[in-house]
Amino acid sequence: MFDEWHTKYDRMIHHLLHKYRISYDRDDYYQLALIRLWQISQSYDSSQTKNEAHYVYIQLKFCLIDEIRRRMKYQARFLLMEQDVVPEQCAPDSYSLCQETLSPDEKEWYRLTDAGYSSTEIAGRMQRTSSQVKYIRKKAQHKLRQNNDLPF
Repeated sequence: MFDEWHTKYDRMIHHLLHKYRISYDRDDYYQLALIRLWQISQSYDSSQTKNEAHYVYIQLKFCLIDEIRRRMKYQARFLLMEQDVVPEQCAPDSYSLCQETLSPDEKEWYRLTDAGYSSTEIAGRMQRTSSQVKYIRKKAQHKLRQNNDLPF
């Protein structure tokens, strides 16, 4: 039965990959869509949804969108932006240098950044807006640059 579905909806998968301009890791996305197509073929009930093709299209579309979002979130979390990088000179072993110059908010920002949190997550944990966290980061980096001659 799945072979029929695969033949029937293979072009739809390629259409969606093209629509969302997926070229990097295209094979991974294709395999993910095939797995989702198999799941749909196992659970599809024609009495609940009359238009099979539309149902499959929507399910595959959201499967790909969810995967794109998941990968973007992963990248945003683990690939720190250049502006969020904390210099080695102010690493936890020499944290005492930072303790003397930073305000309590700046120390908290530093601690959370060092732990790998994104700016959005830091804003949530500190109960501040993203703009406030950016301003705290800017002040902390300025102080650290002045006191330690850091190039950022």
